[in-house]
Amino acid sequence: MIIENIETEKGNIFIDRLKQEGWKLKSQYSPFAFDKGIDYDRYKLVLGKKTIVLEWNNWFEWTLFGSEEIVCDLKAQFFLGK
Repeated sequence: MIIENIETEKGNIFIDRLKQEGWKLKSQYSPFAFDKGIDYDRYKLVLGKKTIVLEWNNWFEWTLFGSEEIVCDLKAQFFLGK
């Protein structure tokens, strides 16, 4: 399942809150990439067996990818999307 067009600031707060709740950074777009946070960014977060991916670009802002169950839970918890 996908939620698109999450406002940049709301997405940044969302990622910080997930980390506070125990989600761990599994991978990210290289911190050494010249366009990180300017044109593109990407994080893969895990919590136990749950995995989500968040991608950002300067046109569509944050997009959340994950299983329907996880994305629906996060959508309700953090008031994401429509």
